[in-house]
Amino acid sequence: MKSVKFLHLADIHLGKKQYNILQRYQDYFTAFRSILDKAIEQEVDFILISGDLIDSDEGVNPSMLREIIAILNNFKIESSKLLRREIPIICIEGNHENPLFSDLTWLKLLADLELIVLLAGVYDRKKNKIDFDEYSFKDHSGGKITINDCNIYGLNYFGSATGDLLPLVKNAILKGENNFNILMMHFGIADYDEKKTGITFSPTLKDLHRSIDYLALGHFHMQYSIPENQPWIFNPGSLEVNEISESFHERGAFLIEVLEQKKLQIRRLLCVGGKTRDPLSIPNRRFMVIKDIDISGINNFSDAQKYIIKELTKYGVPLKSNQNLDDHNLDKPILYFSIKGVISYSQLDLDLSSLRTKIYNKFDILGLKLSNKLISSMDQEIILEGDLGFEEIEKEIFLGTLTLEKRFDSYKENVFENFQYLKTHLTGKRSHKKLKSKLESWILSNKALFNQLLSEINSKESLTDNIKVSEKEIRSKDKEDSQGDDIDEKEPDLSENDYGDLLEGGDIGNLIDDEDLDI
Repeated sequence: MKSVKFLHLADIHLGKKQYNILQRYQDYFTAFRSILDKAIEQEVDFILISGDLIDSDEGVNPSMLREIIAILNNFKIESSKLLRREIPIICIEGNHENPLFSDLTWLKLLADLELIVLLAGVYDRKKNKIDFDEYSFKDHSGGKITINDCNIYGLNYFGSATGDLLPLVKNAILKGENNFNILMMHFGIADYDEKKTGITFSPTLKDLHRSIDYLALGHFHMQYSIPENQPWIFNPGSLEVNEISESFHERGAFLIEVLEQKKLQIRRLLCVGGKTRDPLSIPNRRFMVIKDIDISGINNFSDAQKYIIKELTKYGVPLKSNQNLDDHNLDKPILYFSIKGVISYSQLDLDLSSLRTKIYNKFDILGLKLSNKLISSMDQEIILEGDLGFEEIEKEIFLGTLTLEKRFDSYKENVFENFQYLKTHLTGKRSHKKLKSKLESWILSNKALFNQLLSEINSKESLTDNIKVSEKEIRSKDKEDSQGDDIDEKEPDLSENDYGDLLEGGDIGNLIDDEDLDI
């Protein structure tokens, strides 16, 4: 077979609005443009994107779609101009692009515009088989395409059903003697990401190698290739940091050249934080993760803030100056750190908002994530003095609330017992039959209370009906009294009001909320 060179990417997540920082939205596009430039420089024959080109199919807006189309269209123009040929971009849909209740996706639109080739093998549930039809450039659909003696097969995201489909995939792909077989799928190998479920490197998966020369994966955001000696399964990792933990892992792309006798020349293109002169590195936003700053022994938070600023300066967090970096400069970092220790004052005395503002004003950073790991000895003492655990405090509050309603006074212990039962069974493994049975038996054993409650409800409904009748009579009387008046006053139509100004927040800088923490 001929020598073939290609780039393997995945998990680009265009459109991600990380931390609600506008520049972070642009960073993902910057990384994508960078890798497309490398594809032209390396004169690859094609590009593989194994899922999640777009961060969310439902989150696409006109501005974002326009930018994606412009990038892909410009890539077609540039490759045609510099190489006198186009570089096809072969894609499959990942979990972020695969809406549950629709067959229409934005990737299908991009395929219809002939900006990408979207592969999707078809699973026939009745026949329990998978078909990879030849890609049709007329219909912009199919599961297989052949480029320079490479047969490329694609299957979209199937979630937890993926493992069961592997034998069907193997049966659908014939081993080529001369051609090089590539299969694109969106799943991860177990143990390479603790947060996500993966498929084990089992005999069933290994058996795919009988038909497949290169398994091009996506989904997990770290780079790996297995087995170690003669890898045939490749996962490039994400093209930008989606969670802070990803800044500690190798990520990027694979630049693969298939030589004679299907031997692989593998080059790993890795993401680096900040600008880089390495032609095979992918520039990303710089993340500065500072080790926890311990403020134990400092008597007040005002002095602690001064100490924290001093420590951050020691760690080399860039200071603001007359020549601050523009936000688009990838060397301008996002800062992560935690404050820890045992403090002698209350947590209520902490002014984290003030600390965040001081840090943002002092240092030249794009964003800040500050985490509180402090323990207050004063707050601990208050809890110990009461000698009540969480359950006891919860019970005291609940029973105190019930005491306000005299009718529940004699039932309050029983009500609390049922409350605990419901809470336990609703937050754990749910059994709606058990819950229903429990409530029914309690109602039957407390008929007197429920008859009293029903009587009060019926009484209130009767009163409400009487009020409605009275209001109707009053309106009728008012209408009669107002006939003949020349004044025609209408109620204002609030649906025409513009409430946009209520939704527009002020600019308070790129301060990342606590709930955005992803470590």
